[in-house]
Amino acid sequence: MTRDRDVRNAIQAALVATGAFDPNSVWIWGLPEDYGTGASSFAAAAIEPGGSQQSDEWDDTSIGALNVKSSVLITLLYRHEDPQLRDEAVELLFDTAANALNGQCFAGITLPGFTKFRRWDWCQADPPERRIRAIFEYMYLVEGWNEYDVTP
Repeated sequence: MTRDRDVRNAIQAALVATGAFDPNSVWIWGLPEDYGTGASSFAAAAIEPGGSQQSDEWDDTSIGALNVKSSVLITLLYRHEDPQLRDEAVELLFDTAANALNGQCFAGITLPGFTKFRRWDWCQADPPERRIRAIFEYMYLVEGWNEYDVTP
């Protein structure tokens, strides 16, 4: 079965398993300031849905599966008063995330060769915080026109 939410949950679990983030600081619902709370964590990440694109090679799913290419936006943030240490630490968070996520099969559906960070940008420093916003892409197959998972 295919569901992007299962992939997002698996990405969250993989980031938590690195031990690089503060406890309870890898969110799948957005950044804390979007919900009226502060980000008190020193090392944190937010995983937000991006977009998806469906394609097929055959114009007929009885011959082959639909390809779904999806992305999530992962925002990594680190807080520290020293600007050099802050920048080095957020870069280390990105490198840790790349090592944990690139080339993996998530939720038993993503194709490892298409599972990777595609782009990342440094956000302007907002002392005591620095962020990197990254686009993480993955692909999976849907074995028919009406085979999307609709279970709750």
